[in-house]
Amino acid sequence: MVIGVSTANRALSDFWTYFADTGCGEYSPLYDRICRTVAESDDVLDLVREAPPRGHQPNVLLGAVHYLLLAGLDHPLGAVYAGESDADPGALFVDATLTHRDEILHLLATRHTNTNEVGRSAVIGPALTEVAAHLGAPLALVDVGCSAGLNLLCDRYRLDYGPSGATGPIDAAVRVECSVVGGRPPIASTLPRIAARVGIDRDPIDITDEVEATWLLACVWPDTGRLPRTRRALDAARLTPRTLVRGDAVEAVAETVLALPAETIAVVTTTWMLAYLAVEARVAFREALAAASMERPIAWVSAEGPGVVDLFSGIDAYIGPHGMEASVLGLVTFRGGEAEQQLLGFVHPHGAWIDWRS
Repeated sequence: MVIGVSTANRALSDFWTYFADTGCGEYSPLYDRICRTVAESDDVLDLVREAPPRGHQPNVLLGAVHYLLLAGLDHPLGAVYAGESDADPGALFVDATLTHRDEILHLLATRHTNTNEVGRSAVIGPALTEVAAHLGAPLALVDVGCSAGLNLLCDRYRLDYGPSGATGPIDAAVRVECSVVGGRPPIASTLPRIAARVGIDRDPIDITDEVEATWLLACVWPDTGRLPRTRRALDAARLTPRTLVRGDAVEAVAETVLALPAETIAVVTTTWMLAYLAVEARVAFREALAAASMERPIAWVSAEGPGVVDLFSGIDAYIGPHGMEASVLGLVTFRGGEAEQQLLGFVHPHGAWIDWRS
């Protein structure tokens, strides 16, 4: 607990400190410093509390400031983000936020976390290989909370697991490095054939719109080396057909799955999306998949925080490499309305490492 902030800001301050402790650490020293500075700034926390509740999440303010910089804001923080200055990012972040208060409040009120981290393809890949081993191929992917649908193209990326092997085209423009820190994930030279790619999102990103694409890039953390990779993924997505459906996760998933080609294996993926739903909606999402499985088998690959997927609620994660809390990678197979769950492993939220347990 930060003692210096006002009583009204205590809970929000603690949230920012928790985010630094479990989400940043060694993985993103830049955002770690910024989050801890925000946690001590009544002025910034007061501003955040003026925004709607969904704008209180640290990722939204972090993205808002980054968006202004990417859109051309001339501020010393830009040089820090670019690795060209070693000035204190915390103090500069506070200054950028407060001196551009109106723009920041507008973004907090109109935007939400819309990350499309292609590093997550590195943890989706082995899960898809596992699905195909049990259910067959070709696969039809339905990515719920897809943003721009970049992870629907996971088979087009080079997924490099170091000594454990690699998956995908050797000449791929997008390369993702993922360390295997435990177990032996099923790393194949290529992923199972993907015959259909469909994304569902309440607000899918139109990557032909410069403003939308810039917001997506703004949600990428500047000091993690992921920005150039995301730009290349956007270029690849502009050349690859995929269907993006605007809709609610619970309401749209069953209809979307049942519309997939009959000869395919339906695979639903949720990666760090379910936590944004209320607990009741998470259960309703699972029940929608179970109901749809009365007509066809469905595999659900989830990568979510500990306890988010109720079928894996008894599994405790841990703080892994880079000081970030591990997420749970799970597979649930639905047949005839019945669910069978399988813990696949623990993973870094952005796909930097995988600890395979299946």
